[in-house]
Amino acid sequence: MRRKRSRQKRKAERVLQWTLVAVLAVLSVYLVSRLAAPYLVSSSLVRSAMERAVAEWTGHTVRIDGTPEISFFPEPRITLNGVRISKPTADGDKVLAEIERLSASFGLLDAVGGAPEFREFRLVRPHVFVERDAQGRLDWASEGRLSRAVKSVRPREGGHQTLEAAADAEVGSVTVEEGSIAIHDQASRRTFVIDGILADVSWPRLSSTLTAYATLRIGGREARLDLSTPQPLLFFGGREASIGLAWSSPILTASFDGRASIAGDDLVSGTLKANVADVKSLAALSGTHLPGIETARTASVSAELLKAGRDLRFDQLDLTVDDAHATGILELSPPERGRRRLSGTLAFDRIDVTRLLDAFSQKDGSGEPPVRQLDFDLSLSAGEAQLASFTIENIAASLLATRDKIQFDIADGTFASGRLQVRLDGIGPSFAGGGALQLSLADADLPDLGGRLALKGPLPSGRGSLDLALKADRPIWAAGPAAINGTMRFAASAGALRGVDPVALRRLAGEKPFFHLSEARGADLPFDTLVFAAHLSAGSATIDEARLEGSSAGLQLSGIIPYASQALALSAVLSSPSATGEAAAPPLRFFIGGSWPDPVLSPAP
Repeated sequence: MRRKRSRQKRKAERVLQWTLVAVLAVLSVYLVSRLAAPYLVSSSLVRSAMERAVAEWTGHTVRIDGTPEISFFPEPRITLNGVRISKPTADGDKVLAEIERLSASFGLLDAVGGAPEFREFRLVRPHVFVERDAQGRLDWASEGRLSRAVKSVRPREGGHQTLEAAADAEVGSVTVEEGSIAIHDQASRRTFVIDGILADVSWPRLSSTLTAYATLRIGGREARLDLSTPQPLLFFGGREASIGLAWSSPILTASFDGRASIAGDDLVSGTLKANVADVKSLAALSGTHLPGIETARTASVSAELLKAGRDLRFDQLDLTVDDAHATGILELSPPERGRRRLSGTLAFDRIDVTRLLDAFSQKDGSGEPPVRQLDFDLSLSAGEAQLASFTIENIAASLLATRDKIQFDIADGTFASGRLQVRLDGIGPSFAGGGALQLSLADADLPDLGGRLALKGPLPSGRGSLDLALKADRPIWAAGPAAINGTMRFAASAGALRGVDPVALRRLAGEKPFFHLSEARGADLPFDTLVFAAHLSAGSATIDEARLEGSSAGLQLSGIIPYASQALALSAVLSSPSATGEAAAPPLRFFIGGSWPDPVLSPAP
């Protein structure tokens, strides 16, 4: 046993000795190679190879202004200073990118053999300039290796891509420090600047999956972007590709997982989620002009995006804007005559109709209406709707908005326990041609109606109807009383005019030359029919018909009501039908002046 253990000990010592020798040999080769590398590798050869590699990848002209730097510890690496990428145009060379420092590692043996292969690229302070035309094409397109790969790539089942071996190439990793991208969009005539870019990109080969994350600044705001796509060449080529995106910033958090395109009308399909903490800032940053966006504060949306022909459908839509929540389905159609169309159905728990319509009357800084890019054709429903200062319950409505007109219809709703129908029209962009309102309220509870309208003074009880047809040279809800013209008609049956005592009126008329209506309070004035009709103009209502008919008394009014100044200028006749076997009391004529709710009554001679 002792001899056996001794042999094992000697064997282990020999293995350790050979291991140490092998390690020392490898270290010696590594150190010798690094020490000898400057004498074995031509710096001009590596520089030229790097310059050719950049030109070959981009397909554009590359110029290096600075002196290249080559280091061999801890690995061979070349750094180019002052790199400029450009392409010739009719107006001269157009600069596509300027890179302060561009470095990459390379294989020592390949470099010694005269054909270095580069990987692990690092770009310090690159500034990229991109032009996007009206069709979504980028001016970076070229005949370089990347462009050739984009042109030859084909989609593969399972959301992947396939590429011929001759077009494939190793990419490796790309690191960006303090970069910026300026994108000029010809369609919107705006330039988007993204700066402060710190990014890490992992892309082993052109045919493989690309994953990347980046921190950046847009409009002075920090953000982070995470991207993953198994079809990067399809995506860069503006074709539909599988992609996963996650965006995080102080004003917007969003994610998308599905298929997308960066050009043309190939939109997206997949799962979309977004939460906006500051809607106004996001709209200003993106240059988006949509109705309601100027007054909204926060928003969130989630939907399943599906392509239906050329339309993009937002299925299972869940939308919240401030305290308004809606669910439904929307469809975004491709442009027709330069405008897209948004259609569908939304069911709200509550909606502010005035705020919605007011957004269509606004103009942006160029004087254009915010709906200039979209047409709307929506069916809406809400358990509660706010129209001016009034609350309507259980509405079913529709909204049609184009460049030249806006039409909002409440086909059915409940107001003061009555059935309400409303049509609001806007003529021309941003109501430039004026606005109109048609309203019909049937079988409403009159005391409830008076309370909702905040009316004071003697008011009728019972149930009645109201019809309005109004016009103005601006949106109705924004027009003052003097700017509204139109007609109104009010009718009721089987009720009473509360707080108006015909006996007290006759008594006071015989005692005083004038008195306030409040002095005639007492019993109510019952009626079988009550009708009031007038036409409105310049802040006054001229009475066309005003009569009350009942078993105990009748009342007729004529004259004008300057409601803009809350005044009255009326003449009235109070009549009393004769009872069986009794003579009828003579009609009482009097004038009504002052202001509501307590006007002054003066008996006529």
